[in-house]
Amino acid sequence: MSYMQGRSNTENRLNLGANYSPGTMKIPESESGLALLARLGTRPSLKNIDSQFFPTGLDPCDVVEVIGNRGSGKSSFISHLILNSLMPEAWCGIKLGGSSCGVVYIDADLHFSILHMENMLQRRIKKMVKSARAELKGLGERKTTGSLVCSPKTFQDFLHSGRRQQESEINKLTRDCLKHLLYLKCTDSFQFTITLLSLNELTQNRDNISLVVIDSISAFYWYDRTYKAGTWYKLEQHYNRIFKAFLGHIRKHKLVLLTSRQTLFQRRSLKEERKTSNQNEDIEDFDATDYEYLGREWASGVTHRIYLSIDTVGETSNTNLPQEQQVHDVQDSMCQGEESFSIMDKSAKERTTYVAEVNGKNNMKNKFSFTIHEDGIRHLVVKD
Repeated sequence: MSYMQGRSNTENRLNLGANYSPGTMKIPESESGLALLARLGTRPSLKNIDSQFFPTGLDPCDVVEVIGNRGSGKSSFISHLILNSLMPEAWCGIKLGGSSCGVVYIDADLHFSILHMENMLQRRIKKMVKSARAELKGLGERKTTGSLVCSPKTFQDFLHSGRRQQESEINKLTRDCLKHLLYLKCTDSFQFTITLLSLNELTQNRDNISLVVIDSISAFYWYDRTYKAGTWYKLEQHYNRIFKAFLGHIRKHKLVLLTSRQTLFQRRSLKEERKTSNQNEDIEDFDATDYEYLGREWASGVTHRIYLSIDTVGETSNTNLPQEQQVHDVQDSMCQGEESFSIMDKSAKERTTYVAEVNGKNNMKNKFSFTIHEDGIRHLVVKD
């Protein structure tokens, strides 16, 4: 079947045109024996993806939503977690602490740069090699619980191999990690929708994939709101159908979903929504605190919400400026909507401090502050 025929059939099946009548979307499914084994098999664990933000790790079927304004560190935060997922647990006798799993990256904001990802990965590896070398010299034969060196002999052989061989090993590790990153670019709303609903086909034969990343889930909201629905209620029904199928694939294949979302506007009350909606429509009662503009189906599926912001109270290089000017200067150093890695070349006193409020399962709430560096993010003192 040709691509255009498949696209036409998909459009008719999903009813993504002007007709937004509520209904149950049924997609016929077929599964091969290999796909069944991949789905039922054990995927790499994300229990150690980040011990600060997720002390107990992330479980299969978890949905993590990273929320923040432009320039609040969302892309750097997500890149940090991606690297933690791609890197192996150990390499050349040192502990890297990674999860060694595959990652599907769905780029809807078009901010992704493979060069930045490669740069972060190599800098992190070199930094850990440097720390392990210093640790090996200081400890000698003594070994501690928090040691980076898990095999002193293997690591010493690596150090004695020469600079050229070390660079070759680091480059090889970088390539091996990035091979497990499946990058998908979405340039319009229809392509984004099809990509979400195609997750079943993308992952059913790839049993090494544990993490799906979307940057961002709200990329095409205004387009959908303007051209695909006359009212917010109809748009919500559209999103509910899509996210019901998409989150069903996440649970079916026991994946972890990590996505960013912009804070476009405040939640609206039921009274305000009734005023702006067609009075002839039958709008069901709902609790306005349960969900925001992506609808009930999405909000009910989120297990962790992380709110990112710039810490304007902490010390920065421009603390003598008004608060609005501080934020403006930080955003001016960003690249096309998110932070450019050129800001990581600053000294420790000049780095911007970011704040992360983590709302997890079982009403777990924590607050952290961090800075962005060449090799990712670094945690600061935990705030009460």
